[in-house]
Amino acid sequence: MVRIRLGSKGASVSEGGFTVAMDHAGGDASGIRFVSHAHSDHISDIRPGQHVVCSDPTKILCAVRGKFFDKVSFGQASLIPNGHILGSTAFYVPGEFLYTGDFNDRNRPFQDGFRPLRAKVIVTEATFGVRKFTFSEEEETISEAVERIKELLGWGKCVIIVGYPLGKSQHLQMFFDRQLEGFQCYAWPSIETYNDIYRLFGKRIQKKEEITAEVTSRLLEAGARVVYMPSYAKRLPLYEELRKRGAVSFAFSGWSILDQYSHMVEVDHSYVISDHADFDGLVKCVEMANPEKAYVTHGFTKEFAKALRERGIDAEPLSDVHSRISHFLD
Repeated sequence: MVRIRLGSKGASVSEGGFTVAMDHAGGDASGIRFVSHAHSDHISDIRPGQHVVCSDPTKILCAVRGKFFDKVSFGQASLIPNGHILGSTAFYVPGEFLYTGDFNDRNRPFQDGFRPLRAKVIVTEATFGVRKFTFSEEEETISEAVERIKELLGWGKCVIIVGYPLGKSQHLQMFFDRQLEGFQCYAWPSIETYNDIYRLFGKRIQKKEEITAEVTSRLLEAGARVVYMPSYAKRLPLYEELRKRGAVSFAFSGWSILDQYSHMVEVDHSYVISDHADFDGLVKCVEMANPEKAYVTHGFTKEFAKALRERGIDAEPLSDVHSRISHFLD
C-alpha cells in the first residue's frame, strides 16, 4: 500500500516502511529525498550522504554544483522526463500519485515536452498559473529574435544573450547555434561547464570560447560577436563595460510578458521563451492526469487551484493544507 502525506511544507510518499520527500519537502538526513532537477533552489539543502531519488544527469549536475549524495531508487515509483532542463523528471507511482516538479509541456527540436500519466492524486507546479501567462508559439518567437540579432550582428554589434547558466543558456544555444553560424561566440565559464554535461548526454551544442581574463580583452574590441552570459549579468563589470561600448543585450523568459521585465533585468530586448509550461500547458497536463484530487504548489497557487476548480477538478493550494492529510492508495 502507498501512503501519500501532504501538508503546507510539501508532499511525501511512503511504501514498504520507507518514505521519500518531494523536492522542497526536504526530510531529515536519514530520510530519502526526491530531487526533480538540479537548479539551486531545489538542491540547496541536500546533505552529504543523503539518499536521493533522481535521474543520472541530475546527479552529475548536482556534483558539479558541489552537492554529493547517494542515488537510490524507490519502490514501484518511476521517473518521467518532464521537459524542464536536462535530467528533470516527475515522480510517478503508477496510477496513484504524480508529482510534476517544474515542467514544460512544449516539444522542442532538442527535447520532448512533458506528457503526464493518469494518477489519482497530483501535485503540480503553478509558476505561470494565471491566464496572463499564455505564450505564443516558440518557433515564431525564436524567428523574430534571430532576425533582430542577425540585423545587429550585420551592423558589427556585439550581442549579449542572457539566461540561467543551467538550462536556459543551453536551450538558447540549441535554438541559435545553427542560425548564428559564422559569428564568433563566447560563453561565461559556468555556462560552458554545463554545456559540456549537455554534450555528454548527446545534446548538440557548438563549442564556445570560454570567457577568461585573457579573452576579456579581445571581447572588448569592436566587432560582431555573440556572448552568452548568466542571468546575473547585470552584476558583472564585463556586462556593464560591453554595454557602454555599444553591445545590445537580450533576455528570454516567461516573465517577459510583464512590461517592466526588461528594465528589471537591465537588458535592451526581452522575448517570451520559458522552460516552464504556460497557463494553458499547466491546465492541459493536469487534465491529462485526470486526478481525483489536485494540489498546487509554487507560483500562482491559489489562482491556479481556482482555475482548476472552475474546470471541474477538485483542487487546492498545498500551502493551505495546514494539518497533514494522508491518502491511502492500493
